[in-house]
Amino acid sequence: MELRQIKYFVTVAEELHFGRAAELLHLSQPALSKQIQALEDSLDVQLLERTKHWVRLTIAGQKFLETAYRILHEVEEGIQVTRQVADGEMGRLRIGFTEATLFSLAPGIVKTYREQYPQVELILTSGGTEAHVEALRTHQIDLGFVYLPIREPSLSIHPLFEEVYIAALPTSHRLARQKQIALQSLANEPLIFYPRSLAPVLYANFIKCCEQAGFVPNIVQEAEFAQTRLGLAAAGVGITFVLSDMQSLSAKGVVYRPLIGNFLMLKLALAWRKNESSPVVHEFIKVLTVVSFPSLATPDPRD
Repeated sequence: MELRQIKYFVTVAEELHFGRAAELLHLSQPALSKQIQALEDSLDVQLLERTKHWVRLTIAGQKFLETAYRILHEVEEGIQVTRQVADGEMGRLRIGFTEATLFSLAPGIVKTYREQYPQVELILTSGGTEAHVEALRTHQIDLGFVYLPIREPSLSIHPLFEEVYIAALPTSHRLARQKQIALQSLANEPLIFYPRSLAPVLYANFIKCCEQAGFVPNIVQEAEFAQTRLGLAAAGVGITFVLSDMQSLSAKGVVYRPLIGNFLMLKLALAWRKNESSPVVHEFIKVLTVVSFPSLATPDPRD
């Protein structure tokens, strides 16, 4: 049984006339009759009764017509879905955001992407650079926002922009009255920072920045998540630091102040697996290009 034979049968069943059906199918009448006979032979069932003057469906033919309609509909639907998947309009996309980009970049990008590709299932996760690199390497996510430097030969990396750390202080703190804070002013202050075990390079750079400013930082508390650190700061435990994009978080009892002098700065990048062939990855990068990063127009996610 061939798909074309099913299509031929449906046309004959609808027209109940081999001549008209053959004309619609752009076939000769003998060729059409031969294909219908081959279909009946493959089923070992007579589907049509025909004489020189009329054609009609047998009872078996009436039932098979229902099946034929269903088969053709499912095939057409399958073709449409296949094309949508190939065009990146359908599928699943797993994206790893950093904590800051989850609040700053994700809302606008995800909203725009969902409007353009509503049939793509988006799975968003939050984590650090090392976690995203490992998740990309093990195919747990498809795209990841990460901080440079990264040395992972299996990934394509495209830098986006630099993010600077700022201070977050209790509103009642004496330094909160200043528009900017000199790093040296924090010499004797209790500080809250990211755990050394989770970000050893960031932690080491923080210590280095403070030492260059002439003091050893007094870290009284470590916390992974910015919201936790902000809560601790609001409670008066100490001064903490967040990326400037986190200012959109309206943390009660906390004010944000930029720091004067050389302080921590991170370069954000987008990462994906080299030779990535998924159309949804390619289409997401297109949306990202339009929304936020025209410089992303050059890379192809499959490179």
